[in-house]
Amino acid sequence: MKRAAPAPRAPGYHGDDRWLLLWAALIGVVGALATVAFHEGMAFTERMATGHPGSLVAAAAALGPWRRALTPALGGIAAGAFLWLAQRLARSKQQPDYLEAIAVGDGRQDVGGTVLRSMSSLCTIGSGGSIGREGAMVQLAAATGSWIGQLGRFDGDDLRLLLACGAAAGFAAAYDAALSGAIFIAEIVYGTLAIRRLGPLMVASVVANVTVHQVLGYEPVYKIPPLHVASLWELPLFLLMGLTLGALAPLFMGVLDGGHRLAARLRLALPLKLALGGLIVGLISVAYPQVWGNGYSVVNDVLHSPWPVMLVVAVLVAKVLATAATAGSGAVGGVFTPTIFVGALLGLLAGSATHALWPGSSMPVVYAVIGMGAFLAATTHAPLMSFLIVFEMTLEYQLVPALMLSCLAAYHVSRAIRPQSIYHEALHRGSASEEDARAE
Repeated sequence: MKRAAPAPRAPGYHGDDRWLLLWAALIGVVGALATVAFHEGMAFTERMATGHPGSLVAAAAALGPWRRALTPALGGIAAGAFLWLAQRLARSKQQPDYLEAIAVGDGRQDVGGTVLRSMSSLCTIGSGGSIGREGAMVQLAAATGSWIGQLGRFDGDDLRLLLACGAAAGFAAAYDAALSGAIFIAEIVYGTLAIRRLGPLMVASVVANVTVHQVLGYEPVYKIPPLHVASLWELPLFLLMGLTLGALAPLFMGVLDGGHRLAARLRLALPLKLALGGLIVGLISVAYPQVWGNGYSVVNDVLHSPWPVMLVVAVLVAKVLATAATAGSGAVGGVFTPTIFVGALLGLLAGSATHALWPGSSMPVVYAVIGMGAFLAATTHAPLMSFLIVFEMTLEYQLVPALMLSCLAAYHVSRAIRPQSIYHEALHRGSASEEDARAE
């Protein structure tokens, strides 16, 4: 019997799939170095904007009230100028988000435009904007993946996969989470754990993590103390907390959407729009300097020292409003880390209430850590990634049952209330544009 001829491979296919693993490893190294460059640029920008490199919250507290109010606004003007320049150089051609480019695009990213957007993000974050630096890090690392893929003459699905490898590398390097970097892309963008995609993603993620964490000596972003669940009888309480956070997550996403809608109605030039968002953050920070930055230092603080309940509530509300103002203004950055911030403080409140009613229960900090994962699962609709990233940060096996229960409960409740995740718009913007074009 004559054997059927093999099906032709897509353009850009370089022999065996194992070659993709080698390219993914290269992207892991380069993507990690790109995030390191961004990290060092951020330290320089913070020094220029505040004179206090390091913790943005400490820098805000050290500034006088008027400088605390105006610094994020001035940073917004500079950030808006870089964004305006990026749009001008693109000649009205919209630069797709890396999630969009992976999901529905062609896998190509404009490196020059990405660098300008990264400069914009540096200005926003370095001056106190309430947004995550990791979003820009992942975007920059993803662009390196696309660039390397184009140099290797990949296109089609393979180029999109190498772009995804860059994003996974950036995520792993930013959060010191090797497994979560791969699962973040596989679960949120692809919605599948198919080995052909997961293999290169894991290689890029692990190589990036090793490059940053081992070779360059970077420390974990969250310094979590040893934790354990006091009793398995608490599992229903963790389940209840997951259900509650799942119900609150759509409200949080609605506030962020409201910030975008309000900013869209303003007929202001881009630098002025970002300046207005920065001014709102600055005015909030006069009372609560904890809203500056992505929230690492605040989360680390509440994990190691007790906070008064009323202060936790006030900072939580202030942070949500500040994040909505920054993200809504169009600033470049992510809301992944602010989401962890909100989840940690909501979990801390739940743990404080539980400990007050049942003194023999786990310490409130345990609820705070599990709240981080549950709220992530509720907003991203990625329970596996949310579980893994918290587990990678703690490496506490005793937390696994409670963490899994809370993440799954939060995910299902949130999705029942709001089917779209926090990344829905980024993932479907391109397909919506194509439908609009066909309708015209």
